Amino acid sequence: MYTYQTGNQTIDYKIEVVPNRTDITVQICDKEGVKVIIPRGLNENNVRSIIARKATWILKQLNGSQPAEEKPAAPKKEAVKKETAKKEAPKAAASAAKTGSFEEGDKFPYLGRQYRLNIVRGDVAKAEMTFRAKFIATVPESWNEQQTNEGIGQLLTEWYQGRAGEKFQEALKSVKKAADNAPESVKWDELGEEYATTQDNTIVLNWGLLTAPLATIEYVIASQFTNADELFEDAAERKQWLSDNTLNAF
Repeated sequence: MYTYQTGNQTIDYKIEVVPNRTDITVQICDKEGVKVIIPRGLNENNVRSIIARKATWILKQLNGSQPAEEKPAAPKKEAVKKETAKKEAPKAAASAAKTGSFEEGDKFPYLGRQYRLNIVRGDVAKAEMTFRAKFIATVPESWNEQQTNEGIGQLLTEWYQGRAGEKFQEALKSVKKAADNAPESVKWDELGEEYATTQDNTIVLNWGLLTAPLATIEYVIASQFTNADELFEDAAERKQWLSDNTLNAF
C-alpha cells in the first residue's frame, strides 16, 4: 500500500503492474480502494505524479458512494485523423501547467529521447529551468516539498511550451519539402489527449507532441491536410510511436 498526501487529506493506493499494457488506469473500488493499473517499466515516482494530477478526481470519487473507473490516461490510437475546428477559444498557456511529484533522477521525454532531472537548491529568489543534456531545475532553498513540486511542474510546462513554436516550425519545414500544399505555419495549444486539430483553417498541435520524435511530429502535421500514409515511405514507423506512447511529458 502506498500513500499520497494532498493538503490535509491522504490517498492510500495500490499499484498493479500489467505486462503488455499501454495505458494507465486509476480505479476506485468499494473493497480495494484506489488502484493504479500501469504498464511494466513505470516506477513509484511515475505513479505518484499520476496520483498528484488526479487527486481532485480521486478524492471526489472516494467521498461519493459509487465505484468508479477513470478513463485510461492515453488510449491506444491506430492513426491520426483530422479533427474539426473547436468552438471554444484556445486555453491560456499559463493554465496548462501540471503538478506532479518530482525527484532527482526522474526522466522526461523530449523529441523521442529521455532526459534526467537534476534538482539544485540554492540561494536564489526565483526558480529557473535550464537544459544541458538534462533538465536542471534550480529552486530556492526555502521551498518545501509542495512548493518544489508545483514550481518544477510550472518550470517544465513553460520549458516545453517555450520550444513548441520553434520545433513545430522545424517539423513543418521538412513536411513542406514533401508536400507542395503544406501550410505556411502551425500553432500549438493544450489539447488534452488530442494530437492535433484545426482552428480557423490553421493546424494546431498539442504541445505534448514535443515528447515525440520529429519524424512523428511531421507525420501528425501532414495528416491534417493530406494522406500522410502515402506521403511518407516510412509512415508506419513514424506513427508507431503514437500507439506505443502517451503525450504526457510528466
